[in-house]
Amino acid sequence: MGSMIYLTIGHLEIDWGKNNFFNDHSALFRRSDIQRIPYRYVDDDGAPLIEMKEGYSCSLGTVLKRLSLLGYSAEGAKRAFERSLAEEAIETPPITFEALATALAAVDATNVNPDYNDDYDPGQFFSREIYDRLELDRFVEDKRAARYDLDTFMENFEPYWLLCLMAENPANHALTVNWGFSDVAENYTGRDIFLHNLEPGSKFLIVTEGSSDGRLLAKALVLLRPEVADFFSFVDMEEGYPFSGAGNLYRFCQGLVSIGIQNQVLVIYDNDAEGRARHGDTGKLLLPSNMRVMRLPSLRDFERFSTVGPNGPSLDDISGRAAAVECYLDLRWRMTDEPKVRWTSYNKSLGLYQGELINKAIYARQFLDLRQREEDYKFTKLEALLDTIIGECSIIAARRFEEPAHPGR
Repeated sequence: MGSMIYLTIGHLEIDWGKNNFFNDHSALFRRSDIQRIPYRYVDDDGAPLIEMKEGYSCSLGTVLKRLSLLGYSAEGAKRAFERSLAEEAIETPPITFEALATALAAVDATNVNPDYNDDYDPGQFFSREIYDRLELDRFVEDKRAARYDLDTFMENFEPYWLLCLMAENPANHALTVNWGFSDVAENYTGRDIFLHNLEPGSKFLIVTEGSSDGRLLAKALVLLRPEVADFFSFVDMEEGYPFSGAGNLYRFCQGLVSIGIQNQVLVIYDNDAEGRARHGDTGKLLLPSNMRVMRLPSLRDFERFSTVGPNGPSLDDISGRAAAVECYLDLRWRMTDEPKVRWTSYNKSLGLYQGELINKAIYARQFLDLRQREEDYKFTKLEALLDTIIGECSIIAARRFEEPAHPGR
């Protein structure tokens, strides 16, 4: 019969393989997600038998975050569904996308029958095992035709789209997604094949105005977004960082465009006067679809910020004028002095003063010295920054499913 390998959510199998023939789902998980999970068999008398063995396991909510950075989403699922219909020249689908999405969001994956037959020919598994578990008879008119017409179509519809659609119901986020690789590892491939890191093509190179910015963001990802931190890499240079300043970063972007960079790249400018100007200039370049450029986000915390300059102390909005990465840290944590920006130079093209956070090196060192997520350290601004970065990277990832690829912004 051979050794089977399954990707499941609750009791619902959404992908399976046999012996050496299976899809690699390791990108959905971190190495720390390996644990003992249930494997279902039957004994010599045909009675159900459960054994606990090694496999990947985590919640759908966590998997959804990783799926987003791999380019998958509910919106993308609709486009993929329509693309599949066109490729197979299906003018009248046996089920509409909206009905399929409703069925997937509504299914109780913990209450479906957990017992499956072991072996099917291609194009049989969906009609015999999944159709009824999704209760699709409720969503189609021609029930007999739909069951069998959907077979090949759904087996070619990537399981990751199904996970995204199930995640449209927030109640499903707590469901467990398991990848049971143990039997195949023991009998065919060995364990190491399931323990590799993310493929380089799935990662994002983050390029900032300074090397210290990269260190701060890398630390923030490990502390606040550990479930996706392995998707991101930073230029690692202790000395002679080549992109210091907005001007050098802009010239680097020009170089990337000219050589047709193949990596997924996100370029981040500071939210100050110089970054604002260069961000605008970079947006005029014809960026490849695997590259995006952003500015650090504007936040309400920056709207009335203490500043000092030629006219003395004041309260000013520092967004677009003085907000560097350090401004997104907790500037009051174990500090007695009020955080303050000093206006330093005038940008003629924008008609704005450029500012800099006073004592920014101290704030950065405090954060880099954290060994855990301190309860009294306020991470709100960093959370907003990371969400913006992850959102931009998700847009880059989703473009690989677009036809044709569009220039970035």
